[in-house]
Parts: sequence; C-alpha cells; structure tokens
Amino acid sequence: MKKHLKQNMLVPYISLSFIILSLFLQPLSEFINGYGRIMVSTSILLTDYVSVGGIGPALFNSGSLMLISYILIKKLDLRVTGSIFAGILTIGGFAFFGKNIINVSIIFLGVFLYSKYRKIKLKSVIIVLLFSTGLSPISSVVMFGVGIPLYYSIPFGILLGTLSGFLIVELASHVITFHRGYDLYNVGFAGGILAFAYFSIFKLLNIEYKTNLIYTNDQHLLLLFIFIAICLLFVIVGFILNEKPIKEYFKILKASGRAITDFTRKNNQPLTMINIGLTGLAALLVLLVLNVHMNGPVFGGLLTIVGFSAFGKHPRNVLPPMIGVLLVTLLFNIDLSVPVILAIIFSTALAPIAGEHGFIIGILAGMLHLPVVMSLGQLHGGVLLYSNGFAAAFTAVIIITVIHTFERTDNNGTT
Repeated sequence: MKKHLKQNMLVPYISLSFIILSLFLQPLSEFINGYGRIMVSTSILLTDYVSVGGIGPALFNSGSLMLISYILIKKLDLRVTGSIFAGILTIGGFAFFGKNIINVSIIFLGVFLYSKYRKIKLKSVIIVLLFSTGLSPISSVVMFGVGIPLYYSIPFGILLGTLSGFLIVELASHVITFHRGYDLYNVGFAGGILAFAYFSIFKLLNIEYKTNLIYTNDQHLLLLFIFIAICLLFVIVGFILNEKPIKEYFKILKASGRAITDFTRKNNQPLTMINIGLTGLAALLVLLVLNVHMNGPVFGGLLTIVGFSAFGKHPRNVLPPMIGVLLVTLLFNIDLSVPVILAIIFSTALAPIAGEHGFIIGILAGMLHLPVVMSLGQLHGGVLLYSNGFAAAFTAVIIITVIHTFERTDNNGTT
C-alpha cells in the first residue's frame, strides 16, 4: 500500500474525490445542464467554470480530466514523476477555468499525431502533451464563439486545435533556451507564440469574439476547505510514508528549482508530498492575508502551485515573486482584480530566480512580472490559458540578463 501511494502521489484519490463530491452538490438535472454549458463555453481567459456550470460540474470536469490523464500515464507504463504530477495538477487546476474534455482531447490528438508523424513513442513527449492543453481555448472559441455556422466552425476548431497540439511539441523543445529554465511554465511560452500568431491572423481576417471576465465567489468556503484538505492530506501522508530524517527536507528548500528539478527522484516522494502541502498552504496564506475570495481561477491557480511543488517550487522560492507582485499593486494603487490575483499566484513561475539568486532578486522579478503580464495579455486575445507563463519567460530573460551583465562587469573589474 505504501509503495502504491508513493508511486501515484495521491493523484487517483484526489481525482476520484472530486468526481464523487461533485455528484452530491447539485440536483442531477442542474448538474447535466451545467456540465453541458461548460462543454460549449468559449473557455477563453477568463471563464470561471464554477460560474458557467456550477460547482458540481466544475469539480467533475477537473476530477475527470485528472483521472483520464492518470490513466493515460499508466497505460504508457510511466510512473508519476514530479513533472508528470505537475502536468496532471495543472490540467486539473485549469479545468476550473478553460479546459474541458472536448478542447483537451483535440490538443491531445495533435500531440498524438505528431508522435506518429515523427515515429517516436508518445511517452517521450508526455510532458509536453500534458502542458500543451494551455492552448485548449483555441478550439472552443472557434467552435462556439466566432458566430459562424457550427457545420463550419466545429471542423475548423478541431483542425486548429489539432494543429496547435502538433506544432507545440517541436516549439517547446526549442524555446527553453530563451529563458534558460528560469520560467517553470516553459510550454506556456511556446503556447504564447502560437496564440499570438493565431490572434494576429484573426485580426487580419476580422474574426471577432467576446472576451470574458466571468467569475463567482459564491463557493468561497467550499473551495477553501477543499484546498486546505488537499494540502493537509499531502503533509500527513508524506509524514506517514517518510522513512528519511526530516532534516532531509531542507535539501528541497535549498534547491533553486530551476528546470529541470524533480523532487520525486531518489525515492523522495514522501518528502515531496510534505513540500507539496506546505507550499500550497504558504501560497494560500498570502491570499488569505489579502482577503482574497476563492473562485474557479483562484482555486485552479493554487492547484497549479501544488502541482509544481513536485517540480521546482517550495516555500522559499515561491514567496518572493508573490510579494513582488503585491508590492507593485500597493505602490501603484492597483486593484486586486482576479487577473491581478492570478498574476500573484502564477508569478511563482519565476521561483527559480528567487531560489538561485535570493529573496531580494525574487521580489524584483515579481515586481517586473506584473506590468509585463498586463501588457502581453493583449497579444493573445485570451486564447492562451498560460498568459503568466508566457510573460514570465520575458521577465526571466530581463532579470537574468541584468544579473549576468553585472556579474561579468564585476568579474572584469577584478581580473
């Protein structure tokens, strides 16, 4: 049993818990209608599925997508590594605001066709497959949001989504050199390039659709309790399974988190679980201090932090960029709107900068991240869910360039 818990990192249990809980929160007729609304939503940033379909369908959507991803992993005879855990939890998180079985399946199809075309095993590109779903809205918005007849829009949406999955595998393998592993959301940067191209072509062709800012805080307490329960579960199970001295956890805290950093290696799943729970609670504490209310996007963003706490994030490197974004909001009197709250959460893509260069540099990276993400958000028209991952790559390049410039200057001066 212990070996099984280590190998699956609690993924199937969390997935099934979401699914079972979802069936008790709304009458069946409301549940079916709500889930249907999620399926045909344009799903562009920012579309809270809790608002669109209700809390039950949103939880079911997340749990079912995580379970399907887990089953796929097992079918490919893979174990749940840190990167795979991050990918599955990212799918589960964004299944509260943009990913559903329709648009995710279309992206998956594109990655599958790429593997067949290149004659490589699907397992060799599994990480990109999981994260490629950040472009899922491209299918949904074309199928259901541009106002053309469905017999045209559905085939075109499927074609464009499949093409996205096909192209992003190749693109993701090249762009990591741009930010040198300091942006944990590497596929977000690759997806941003494609999304920018699509949105530019849409503007040229005068294809228009409505942008969204749909969310509800009505389920704040339920989502809050669910997230706290998930974090505590990881901490408790981690302690139960752990056979190493607890001081070994400090090795995780000393890691920079720069890609690729997999905390599950060397049979380290129990300590990774402890880190998952503690990092999730640390991020939640920041939001509670700010009196932020839970909704689909906020809950989904926190789940993404939980996922990457097996793949680079820990309390020491996630807090500085979050504080940096918050300082900018205070200095310039920026309202804590949902997009700004998401920038606080997803600024943790820059955790490796704080992990490698310290607390102050991490704060500065977060301070730069907010204006960058606010500006670049206009380039992809909401069809990219990983908007912060796209922006974080540019932030990372700027910060690291400045650091290396002064390091070289200092070295030259001492030579």
